[in-house]
Amino acid sequence: MKNSFFETFNSIIKLKVEGKNINNYIKRLIKDKINIIKYIPISYKEAIIVIKYSDYLKLKEYRTIYKLTIISKHGKIKFKENMLKYICSLSLIIISITILYVLSNIIFNLEVIHSSSEIKSLVLKELNRNGIHKYIFKRSYEEIEQIEDKILENNKDKIEWIEITENGTSYIVRVEERKIKEEIENKNNYDIISTKNAIIYSIEALKGEKIKKINDYVNKGDTIISGSIIKPDGNIIVSTAEGEVYGEVWYTIDISYPFIYKEETQTGKNKDVYVINFLGKRISLFDFNKFKTYSKNTKLILNNNFLPISLVKEKQYELNVVDEYYTEEEAINKAIELSKDKLLNNDKIKEIKNITILEKNIYPSKVGLKLFVSVIENIGEYKKIELEE
Repeated sequence: MKNSFFETFNSIIKLKVEGKNINNYIKRLIKDKINIIKYIPISYKEAIIVIKYSDYLKLKEYRTIYKLTIISKHGKIKFKENMLKYICSLSLIIISITILYVLSNIIFNLEVIHSSSEIKSLVLKELNRNGIHKYIFKRSYEEIEQIEDKILENNKDKIEWIEITENGTSYIVRVEERKIKEEIENKNNYDIISTKNAIIYSIEALKGEKIKKINDYVNKGDTIISGSIIKPDGNIIVSTAEGEVYGEVWYTIDISYPFIYKEETQTGKNKDVYVINFLGKRISLFDFNKFKTYSKNTKLILNNNFLPISLVKEKQYELNVVDEYYTEEEAINKAIELSKDKLLNNDKIKEIKNITILEKNIYPSKVGLKLFVSVIENIGEYKKIELEE
């Protein structure tokens, strides 16, 4: 009998043999040059043998009264059977993980939070123009910031402030409308009312009568400085209120900040470079002072339909790249500072009074915060006094 370490790497099988005289059966196997790797006698009529799987296939062709029962399989044959057994399960797991990953990175809902349907429609059109809509893959933090800046730049007269935040598979867009003060017509009279629910922080009444005091709570639409002044004799003089009112206003902000922040800005340097593309390789011509990092605009000059070669002209713009890596605490502080900056971009907000973290979520690539922010904001707005006849 042959017993070698290398047999363990082959396809082998462990069999139980039952019959009248096991010794005669074993002699026959040896005569037929069946390699018995291991032999364990149990009784006169029963034994266990370990042989190669290829030899087992030969035994199955024998016409014999002996009964063969498979106890176990080892080596390549075992591996193949396990692979066949679990290949469907593995495939389903891989497909499920892939689908889950893809679905978790797709935006299924886009919500613009604002009371004006006109502003909502404007923002949705601008978002769509910049590639933000349902069923897109999530954009990077840097791309979202660029889109916010672009929308503000293109709508200076209508939008004061915009923020796009990611919430699961949704984008929540908060926007502040820019309200340009209408010129007050001399023939009309006005009160100054509150534009928001707030606690009054300061009142400066240049003209008119104060209806509210500092630290009073006011609802949106409440009159703060009245243009109607009651004289001691009971007569009412109706004119136009003038002044400024600041109140403490509250916001809830969802914001995230990456642990790895990358920013690219143009240095102002640019140049023209001629490039030959051949067999997937790029060869720059006479480019002696190469930019380390750059963006480019490409113009095709020559192309060959039969050979994989082309000549292009590139307009290269040198970039200054900043890579910063943040700890959890640093990313949280950066997110809070960014929230402050975005709020203070609103001309009506005078100062940030307090910021409280309501919720904190740590993800593999970023930190997500829900903030409660109180600010001092100009809440005064002119409202025409409607006089009864």
